Amino acid sequence: MKYYAEISKIVNGALSGDRKRVTSYTEMLCEKLEKDGEVIAIKGFREKLSSINSRTIGAHSTFSRPVPVEKDNRFSLADKTFPSVQEQIVFLPADEQKMIGSFISYIHKKDQLDSMGIPINSTLLLHGIPGTGKSKLAGNLAASLGLPLITARADALISSYLGSTSKNIRSLLEYARSEPCVLFLDEFDAIAKARDDKNEIGELKRVVVSLLQNIDNLGDTILVAATNHVHLLDPAIGRRFHYKMELKAPTEEVRFQIFSSLLDRFSFSRVDIENFVTLSNGLTGAEIEIVTFDYLRQMVINEDKIEAIELIRKTLLSRFSWLSFTIENRFNNMSKLHSIDKKIFSKKFISQLWNMSQSNVSKIFKENN
Repeated sequence: MKYYAEISKIVNGALSGDRKRVTSYTEMLCEKLEKDGEVIAIKGFREKLSSINSRTIGAHSTFSRPVPVEKDNRFSLADKTFPSVQEQIVFLPADEQKMIGSFISYIHKKDQLDSMGIPINSTLLLHGIPGTGKSKLAGNLAASLGLPLITARADALISSYLGSTSKNIRSLLEYARSEPCVLFLDEFDAIAKARDDKNEIGELKRVVVSLLQNIDNLGDTILVAATNHVHLLDPAIGRRFHYKMELKAPTEEVRFQIFSSLLDRFSFSRVDIENFVTLSNGLTGAEIEIVTFDYLRQMVINEDKIEAIELIRKTLLSRFSWLSFTIENRFNNMSKLHSIDKKIFSKKFISQLWNMSQSNVSKIFKENN
């Protein structure tokens, strides 16, 4: 059922007498209905909202006021979006998927945990190499929970003025705390670097202290932070996150899921996709997307027919920075590939890559040995 999450929250809020929750989730539902063009439904909900004390709405509804801005240059401190699961598809290995499922279940059961006197800390720290899907996973979580995603803008959050960065952090976290949302702090090491770093000035240490204090006061706000450099984080930061997960380069199974999803509208065979999976070993999910979309754009623009070998070439070029399929230095490139894995990069396969006969490839190898 569409909008089930919002309607469920509205009903729960009404049953518990929580006017703030009813108001905020009704506002959120109206924004989503507006995108779908449901004018009549919006009008009805707005009329009901207007009957509620306007002072209460103004004081508690984040979504009736804009995202806070940086005091000096007036840049918005964050971007607010309403991601959908379809837009933010994430493929993860079974163990990582299990952890995310556990985190979502933890969020859904926070009322039960609270009634049992168990502390609630809805925080998740994502770390790993660039391109492994940290930002996309944050969007997927927000979509799965039916909440808006508030993505902090580092260029506005970090200020050159003394004390301004701490104020910006406090302002943004207070905004996120006032209503249900997923707050996403990307490039987290920029504001959470270890305080014992001798290369950092005292201002950053004050920023970390401010950040720690504000995280402690987040309440029910769901906080997702991401970094490529987890080793740079202050030790005290790690203790604030109940869930921590490292995202790595995709496994063979995950690469198969990624390629299958990206190419499901095109007539690539299962064997083709299995070849892409084998030859993309070591690439991140983002790199696979870039290569695949680059090929598909070229295919559509030039009105070319689908050729698996062309996508294979692009995949290998992304994987090996030294590789070239030109005539110049072709033996060096051929021999390098052959030495990496003689079974995968056989002379037959090399002949297909360079669009040559196998006998010519054998001749080139013989002449240069």
